[in-house]
Amino acid sequence: MELCVVSLLVLLFGCIVEGHTGIHLQWSNYAYPQDYLPSSQTPATRRPPLTSQPSAKSRPFVFPSDTDESKPPIPPDALQDEARMLKPESQGLQGSNTVKKPEPNQWIKGRKPIEKLNLISWLIDGCLDHKNCDVGTRHEDLPEFQTFDGFFNNLFQVELGAVDTPLLRRVPPVYEDGVYQPVKGKRINPFVASDELMTRRPICGNTEQEACGSKTGKTAFLVFFGQQVVEEMLDAQRPGCPPEYFNIEIPPNNKFNITGKKTLPLLRSRWSQTTGQSPGNPRQQLNEITPWIDGGLVYGTAKGWADVLRTRPNGELVENGLLASVDDDGLYPAYNKLRLPLANPPPPANHTDWVKQHATAPVDRFFVLGNPRGNENAFLLSFGIVLFRWHNLIATYLHQTRVNADGTSKWSGERIFQEARKWVIATYQHLVVNKWLPEWLDEELDEYKGYNPSVDPQIEQFFQTAAMRFGHTLVTPGAYMRDYACGGCKPVPFYGVGRNRKPNSPSEGAVRTCNIYWRPQEPLLMEYKSKNCEGEHINHEQADIDRLLMGMASQRAEREDNMIIEDLRGEVFGPLEFSRRDLMAINIQRGRDHGTPDYNTARESFGLKRIKSVDDYIKETKTHTPKATIEKMEEIHKTDEEGVDPWENIDVWTGGILETSNRPGPLFRAIIKDQFTRIRDADRFWFENRKWKKPRFTEQQIERIKLLEVFDLIVSTTRMKEEDLQPNPFRLPLEEFKTKFPNCITNDPPWISDKCINYDSAGIERNSTRCYHFPQLQSNRNPVEPCTLVQNYDYFDGSEISFIMTYTSIALAILGIASLVPLIASYRQKEKHKVLMKLQKQVPQSFKTGGTNSSASLAREWMGQGRPPRAVALLINDDKKTLELRSHSGNLLRVIDLSSRKSLEVVLVNDGKHLILKNSNEYDCVLEFESPFLRDSFYSLFIQRLGDTITVDEQNMGLRQSLSTVTTKEARIARLETFFKVVFAHAFAIEQPKGNEKSLDAKVIKEVFRTELTQTEFAEALGMQSSSSFVERMFTLVDRDQNGFISFREFLDMLIIFAKGTAEDKMKLMFDMYDISRSGYLTTEEFNAMIRSLAEASRYDVSSEDIELAVIGMLEQCGLKRDSKVSFQDFQELLSDPENKKTLGYAELSFTGVNVPQTKGPRKSHIDSARSAVLSIYGGIEASDKDESSPNALEGITLTTSGRQQSPFSKWVEVYRLQIFWGIVYTLVFLSVFAERAYVYSIESEHGGLRQIAGYGVSVTRGAASAMMFAYATLLLTMCRNSITVLRETFLHRFVPFDSFLDMHKYIAILGLLSSCLHVIGHSINFYHISTQTSSDLSCLFRDYYRPTHVLPKFHYWAFQTITGITGIILVLHAALIYIFATAYARANAFRIFWATHATYPIWYVLMLLHGSGRLVQDPLFGLFLVGPLVIFILDKLVTIGRKKVEIPVLDAKILPSNVTKLVFARPIGFEYKSGQWVRIASLDLNPSEFHPFTISSAPHEPHLTLHIRAVGPFTANIRQLYDRSQRPLPKLYLDGPYGEGHQDWWRYEVSVLVGGGIGVTPFASILKDVAANQNPRSCKKIYFIWVTRTQKQFEWMVDIIREIENCQIISVHLFITQTYQKFDMRTVLLYICERHFQRVNNKSLFTGLRSVTHFGRPNFVSMFKTLTKVHPNVKKFGVFSCGPFGMTKNVDEACAVVSTLDESKSCLFQHHYENF
Repeated sequence: MELCVVSLLVLLFGCIVEGHTGIHLQWSNYAYPQDYLPSSQTPATRRPPLTSQPSAKSRPFVFPSDTDESKPPIPPDALQDEARMLKPESQGLQGSNTVKKPEPNQWIKGRKPIEKLNLISWLIDGCLDHKNCDVGTRHEDLPEFQTFDGFFNNLFQVELGAVDTPLLRRVPPVYEDGVYQPVKGKRINPFVASDELMTRRPICGNTEQEACGSKTGKTAFLVFFGQQVVEEMLDAQRPGCPPEYFNIEIPPNNKFNITGKKTLPLLRSRWSQTTGQSPGNPRQQLNEITPWIDGGLVYGTAKGWADVLRTRPNGELVENGLLASVDDDGLYPAYNKLRLPLANPPPPANHTDWVKQHATAPVDRFFVLGNPRGNENAFLLSFGIVLFRWHNLIATYLHQTRVNADGTSKWSGERIFQEARKWVIATYQHLVVNKWLPEWLDEELDEYKGYNPSVDPQIEQFFQTAAMRFGHTLVTPGAYMRDYACGGCKPVPFYGVGRNRKPNSPSEGAVRTCNIYWRPQEPLLMEYKSKNCEGEHINHEQADIDRLLMGMASQRAEREDNMIIEDLRGEVFGPLEFSRRDLMAINIQRGRDHGTPDYNTARESFGLKRIKSVDDYIKETKTHTPKATIEKMEEIHKTDEEGVDPWENIDVWTGGILETSNRPGPLFRAIIKDQFTRIRDADRFWFENRKWKKPRFTEQQIERIKLLEVFDLIVSTTRMKEEDLQPNPFRLPLEEFKTKFPNCITNDPPWISDKCINYDSAGIERNSTRCYHFPQLQSNRNPVEPCTLVQNYDYFDGSEISFIMTYTSIALAILGIASLVPLIASYRQKEKHKVLMKLQKQVPQSFKTGGTNSSASLAREWMGQGRPPRAVALLINDDKKTLELRSHSGNLLRVIDLSSRKSLEVVLVNDGKHLILKNSNEYDCVLEFESPFLRDSFYSLFIQRLGDTITVDEQNMGLRQSLSTVTTKEARIARLETFFKVVFAHAFAIEQPKGNEKSLDAKVIKEVFRTELTQTEFAEALGMQSSSSFVERMFTLVDRDQNGFISFREFLDMLIIFAKGTAEDKMKLMFDMYDISRSGYLTTEEFNAMIRSLAEASRYDVSSEDIELAVIGMLEQCGLKRDSKVSFQDFQELLSDPENKKTLGYAELSFTGVNVPQTKGPRKSHIDSARSAVLSIYGGIEASDKDESSPNALEGITLTTSGRQQSPFSKWVEVYRLQIFWGIVYTLVFLSVFAERAYVYSIESEHGGLRQIAGYGVSVTRGAASAMMFAYATLLLTMCRNSITVLRETFLHRFVPFDSFLDMHKYIAILGLLSSCLHVIGHSINFYHISTQTSSDLSCLFRDYYRPTHVLPKFHYWAFQTITGITGIILVLHAALIYIFATAYARANAFRIFWATHATYPIWYVLMLLHGSGRLVQDPLFGLFLVGPLVIFILDKLVTIGRKKVEIPVLDAKILPSNVTKLVFARPIGFEYKSGQWVRIASLDLNPSEFHPFTISSAPHEPHLTLHIRAVGPFTANIRQLYDRSQRPLPKLYLDGPYGEGHQDWWRYEVSVLVGGGIGVTPFASILKDVAANQNPRSCKKIYFIWVTRTQKQFEWMVDIIREIENCQIISVHLFITQTYQKFDMRTVLLYICERHFQRVNNKSLFTGLRSVTHFGRPNFVSMFKTLTKVHPNVKKFGVFSCGPFGMTKNVDEACAVVSTLDESKSCLFQHHYENF
């Protein structure tokens, strides 16, 4: 019923086509009798329809009329009436009554095929003279032509007999697992069966003279004709894909052991992908061509293939329906210049050449045929050429005869082609089934009873794996080439052609079978000239197919037995890695691959009796195989397991070939007859099928086809005549032929007279006849060319250099890119140095004009080993007796004081240009000059200027020796550190800690006691400038002996005063410092100088008026007049505040220059004790002494931590919970993407082939690839600044940390880099494995990588000749470029290159898409990952592009101190932003495409936008220079933004702390102005603004802003000026006193002019935040926003973490948002 429905649908579709195109549907031309309906199909022959339907292109096609479409169709009645008036043969489709075949001399009119067209004229039209055959003047009805691919032959099951359909199984398969695993079990090694049962013996019979030739007179012609018959019906040789190896183990005594291989490689056959999934659906192998005898080996099995056969190399279609040929002679098909996918294994005879050149022979050397394997050998090719010529002859005849009255062709070229094809197929069907097959089987098929649509024509598994291979026993070791009769029918020596040409042939004219594989043209194109045939029209230049066909027809086939020649059994062609193979072992293994059952099961399936013994075997099969051989077969198939019958363990091929007698045995005959019968009966287009409404062939034409002989086909397509070939080439020439043509066959050598036996249908010898043949080719009697030896090939050979060089080059390139960073940094330094060098000539003059009384000498000071020297200018001060070392800009670097010196040791380096000044109380000075002349000049000047006051001890040394004696600055510092250790130990009575005894031995102590400090070292210990008046006064006071140095004792005495003295002692010391005259009084000017020197020492820039005002206020408070003298008692009154006295009591000098590290742990060293002592002096104020409830208590006091700390990790998790959550989520998704692909390629694609080659490296690389795609795709989302800015204003900000997008960007980039590295490393291993694989396997695994079949893909092919490889290498280098220049060091030293390389990210994504588009392993997936993020990114980018290309005018530009540039520019229309946001700008005058981010310092309510830009890099420096020298109008900008960041969320917290460091204060400027202007900070109730700066004078603009907002009640401002010392430094105490007096009098700070609290030193954030928790006890979450240097933000972050983890903080949370610059 199902089939009926299908047929009705098919017919309905045909009616639609007919109505649409106006063409008569040819299916209706076929008349189906009642017994052919689908219901008559029996279960045994019915085949279930396939699930897949044929494509439209495979449906049967009909050709439109060749007449003008505008002409009306001729009525059928008119056609019938006119047909009656025409001659019987006029239409061509209706034959005459002339059926009798003409004699050869009637149709052979010459040697040329064109002179033999009378045969075709008779065959088609019944005319004996093709030139005078009247075929009428009208068109015939268009017949239905069968499809190329076999579809629609059966209209009820259209796929029956189609290409790529499963082979037929008569019995179920016996796979090892019941599904697809090949048969193994107890089957024997195929090599054992081949060696023991099929080895060819040199002689046959009872005498040594009896050669092993066919007893029945079969010829080699019959054998090789049979090969092309099989090629017409069956092609299941292509391996499956992915490749599955079913290798054959090589036994110890096998010939293949010389290869060193343990197995012979064998790939399993291709199978249907819809099968092999369960026991109910076992694996089914495919027949890649149609089983029909439909001319597939001539025309191919696809319309496209056939079109190529008709196309010239230049792309033109050959006219008149001809197949394309090499030249106009039409002898050979065209060469494969269009590169049809013909089979192209490496010719084994030239294996050495292929190994040397790492490539095989190109496929374009072959002739194009319909059969992809038609060029396998010369014998098969010859028959292909015969059929090629047969088609062109028929087409030529049709073109000449189907003409109109005016001589024009009636038929188009397509119509002629299809008609000729129809006749070629019909004649070939007849010759195969009616002529060749009876000779092959020695019996005919049953009578043809007509077409039967219920029969399945498909090739049966037993036929494919065994029976069709029967011809192997008949194959000869080679084939003779024979001359024409005019040449005496002599053998033609085969010398070869080209590089294979040999001067002498050892094979007596034979073409050796084993050496001609895939070299088919050589015998045909061999140069040869026939003797005594000069007058004949034959090919005198080439041997052509004629001589090979005549030679095969004159040669006896091998005997019908179980013996196989070595050309097949061990010397058949193989892959390059195993050039020779055993075809008999392969036959056996192939049957097991297909799951075919044993020999007895096969017999039973064909109604034959099962065999149980040797005698039974001989009786049932009537074999001619010796009994000993059969016993041997039984013996080798026995197993050690009891109860196993060896006859149930025999393979079908083994059992079937031993059945052979004079013909195939009963099993093979049954299989072959069944197969050909089904093919014939199931073929709707069989030439004898008469059940067409309008016959495709008339009865007369059918009868004429049946009269055609192989002789007719061969002679008509070659230059042979009747005397050149016997009437039946399938059998040896008989006596009759010899008698008729005695000039060809003689009784003389090389002809041999022999006996050919005739058998009856039962296989019994009936009689014998005399036959003639050339000598049998065999090794010991008739020598033949030896087969080349089996050889191997390492596919990685030739890849070694490219593999090593590629990865080495990539590594070197990455190192080169990495080295660019320091090189660029060095280049920048050199450029700066060049600028300085240009000014060097001006340096001496500049010092003169600067007021110095001495000209400067230029040199370089050596700083120590491994450290770069510094350029210095040397100035000799005659008055002070000093040598000053200054920078080229005039900054003082070092002073060598010689005023107190009596002697000086000077070293002149005799092998260099150095001068060394030995300095006993300081480190030595090593000067390098440009030349010895300049050095000597300076030295002379030095002696001249200072030689009178000091004694110079001059020495001469070598450079190395002198440098080894130099005391470097590092050595001096180390000695000073020891000095301070000992001083502190004595001053504070600190015991020597254990373990340091050796470092403070007597020698060290002695050096310490002898050490004296210079004023410079003393100043450095105080952290001050040596030129400070405070330092000078203090140094003078301490240096009691006035020798210009402070000794150990003098320094210790001073330190003890500060360590143990009372407040009055310290006051007295300070008073004496400024009582220069020692009068006991300080004048107002001296007191004024004291305060000024303190401010100077602290580097405060305070005006003289403010200092004078502060002094007057302090004096008036004590009741003193302005001009009064200040006694020590008055000085005490000034400090009469109890708190001041208490503070002063703890005052100490800060020794910032002393590097005393603090040791952690319960045990304190003497260094820790000293530090604790000093800190106790500094910070001994108890917490209770301060009112911490006041907001103004934020003064950096170190509070003692009481209470147990909570887990820092738990608080850290709480603070960063959103970042941690999304980081974990992203990481899990990232790992899931990795795991999914790794699982697919490890488990689901286990049989995909690639993992079998490269192992689990493929799984890792594919997982890494997908993870990499995911990472780089989602990376775009972190670059969508506009979207992030918008989203962070929504409720989503509570769940997504949008402010951490930059950190997420870096994290994703790191994940992408890790997966990329894993991918690259994995592929370097994978490509090694791939480069070791066979070319055919790689063609299967990488189907999208098309390459010529002769190319052996090496590593460099995959790396540089594939889109995946070349883009992969570029991506690796591109990634190195981007990631290396994204490092912090690169950004700091080569920011522009960082910016430029990062701007190439579009190229990266394009390369990623191209990389995947190659489909090397899988379909591209990156697009799937990319499409979503890319759309969002593009939309976001469009917003940016729409605004950043608008030119913004700059309204004002101011150059501020501290390298700060203020820009004021117009606010674009619609530009809305929030305080704390930032923008990106680009200067039109610098680089319009180079954008840099800056925080907006203006408030949202202001009409213009303001930026404060500090010059710290190339871009900002150029901005400063640009606007410093620019005139009106100012250069314009491009603006991009605004973008959001964490600072704009200040209003979300009840209490917000804003911490700005230096220029990092700019985002808070906008916030503070916004708050001051609006007075409505929404949910924020209190804002603490903390500004940490070196000096307020650096940012006057910010001071102005703070002054504006000081009246805002919710803002509390605290300034920390870091250019000072410890809080309780003695100098700072006095400054506090002045500051307090000044603030009381003027209500503003002496130093800032602000009412805000001013602190000295760096803030203690931990103490601050802890104080905030007490000030605001009800606040549970504080917002801390910081912007500044990394060190500051890090300290803030650590403080937030510490305070958040304290129990006493009552679970308060300090959430930190920061930005660094």
